[in-house]
Amino acid sequence: MIGVMPMKKIYTSIDIGSDTIRILVSEYYQGKQRTLAVSSVRTKGIKNGMITDEDLVLQRLKLAIDDINSRINVNIKKAILIMPCLDAQYSLVHGNIPIINDEKMVTQKDIIRVQNACLNEVLPNMELVSITPIDFTIYENGSEMETLKDPINKICDRLAIRAMLALVPKQNVISYVKVVEAAGIQVVDLELSSICDYEQVKNDEMDNLCGALINIGKDSTVVSVFNKGIITNSSTLKIGSKVIDEDISYIYYTSKKTARKIKENFGIANPRYASKSETYEVRDINEKLVSINQFELSQIINKRLSEILNVAKNELKVLTNKQIRYIMVIGGITDMPGINFVLEDMFGKDAKTYSLNTLGIRKARFITVSGAIKHFIKKIKFKEKQYSMFSSDDADNLVHSKTRIGRSDSVFARVFSYFFDN
Repeated sequence: MIGVMPMKKIYTSIDIGSDTIRILVSEYYQGKQRTLAVSSVRTKGIKNGMITDEDLVLQRLKLAIDDINSRINVNIKKAILIMPCLDAQYSLVHGNIPIINDEKMVTQKDIIRVQNACLNEVLPNMELVSITPIDFTIYENGSEMETLKDPINKICDRLAIRAMLALVPKQNVISYVKVVEAAGIQVVDLELSSICDYEQVKNDEMDNLCGALINIGKDSTVVSVFNKGIITNSSTLKIGSKVIDEDISYIYYTSKKTARKIKENFGIANPRYASKSETYEVRDINEKLVSINQFELSQIINKRLSEILNVAKNELKVLTNKQIRYIMVIGGITDMPGINFVLEDMFGKDAKTYSLNTLGIRKARFITVSGAIKHFIKKIKFKEKQYSMFSSDDADNLVHSKTRIGRSDSVFARVFSYFFDN
């Protein structure tokens, strides 16, 4: 007897950051997520998470879309859109519903109903991007029977929930969705960037502790607090890695673009691990050849990086009075050698970076787009749905793309030779 082939599902996530637009296409098959293609294009028209020029953003987004389409041999039509945490709010809410089926047994539909019962607390100017259950309580004849994490199949006549809502200003959502849809992409779900980050980097230990994620971007740094895997607060700080580029540019009299290249290709985060004899030569803005000493460069980087982390450390004290048991620092700059020693100097041994080790996306800058797809898959499973963002015809075209190489245990999954920006 021939068994039924498991459904292969393909998902796309889009992250429109202040520095870079990233698009990821992944296949989920037999419990594993595989990268099919990724694209990365420098952003224009965004500052500190706010769209300042829609036309510029749309222009750059179309470049990224055209690039990803050429890589997978089909056009993406639907995507998860990642929203920045700027001005995000978090609200602890409660809801309860009667169990109306004849068996008085809690079903998946009841879980969704009781979550929806919380939504009347969303203010008109805010948009819900996430609802995360904390626990459920079952009642019988008006008496509380049990509080638990999973009430499925429990017998009761009433079900209550405690949940955390994550909300962002509606105007922020409208501006981002408007640009994506103008590029011809249907937004099927919104994800909060910090929740995406946590979904990618989490482990069982983190799910049982109170801790923080610090995401260092170009213009800003996002500090988020998680308690037992649930986001409780966040703050967007107007300081990011571009201050390092500005210092390098000023001291060595180079362009900002050259300064960034120096930082990424030659930078060491901690002077203790930099060479005092190794040098890197570039042209300054007057085309004069400049020799940069690695040790001196690392001193510049370390000073500014320590400043960013210290601001984040102080912000953590504002965000929560709970004891922070772990700190995970992410962002493109965490690929720099020596970063973990800087973290240890600032926070102690509880702070570390995350190593993304997924084929095709081995750099820290892809954590958010990868986590977005992981979180979306979790929501689809919760709702017991089967869903793919690509039609079977599009999937067939992708499978038979002439650019594929290699095979895996999935007939569909392919290791493409054109992974971009790794």
